[in-house]
Amino acid sequence: MPKKVDHAARREEIVQAALRLCARDGLAGVTIGQVAQEAGVSKGLVQHYFAGKADLLRASAQILREEIERHVREAVRDARGPADTLRRVLFAIVELGVTAVVPLLAGHAFLSMAVADPEIRALYRAGGDAVHREITALLAASGAAPDVDPGAEAHALLGLARGLADGVLLGEFGVDDAAAIVDHHLRRILPGVAAGPGTPSSPPVSE
Repeated sequence: MPKKVDHAARREEIVQAALRLCARDGLAGVTIGQVAQEAGVSKGLVQHYFAGKADLLRASAQILREEIERHVREAVRDARGPADTLRRVLFAIVELGVTAVVPLLAGHAFLSMAVADPEIRALYRAGGDAVHREITALLAASGAAPDVDPGAEAHALLGLARGLADGVLLGEFGVDDAAAIVDHHLRRILPGVAAGPGTPSSPPVSE
């Protein structure tokens, strides 16, 4: 009796190999042959699942977005209230610099491709827009100061978290330092909300 093949798992293995190559060597390092070697399979098998490099990269970009979204969902699972959820979302993005280095680096590699590829650009925009909407809603629900524009501040906080993730990745500062910077900005925007000290695993903010 022929062995049953888990095609979804096999496809995932190939995509993960492509993401590792993107993180390590950039998009130039991703060829069908190199992905096959990284995944430990034949070129023919890679071509069985993907029509070509462009198809493989688009699938990889989709998986990349799903991995980052999963990372954020896990971070907010035990959150208590909107302010705590907001803090955990921002910290989850910052922590990509230490807990999800491959997705973070691969994401940077895909950025240049997104400029020219409408499908990948749409994935980027959809992911960013979804996080922005969530942060905006959390700010509004957390008792932001009257002069705070939640939408504008959400853009600023998201940009801050992304920049801090890169700084953590490069070793410019540690996660604790990044957490203190996030809390500094949250205290400015959310008066009366005392941010919990330390890293994202520290006690959540109280409301």
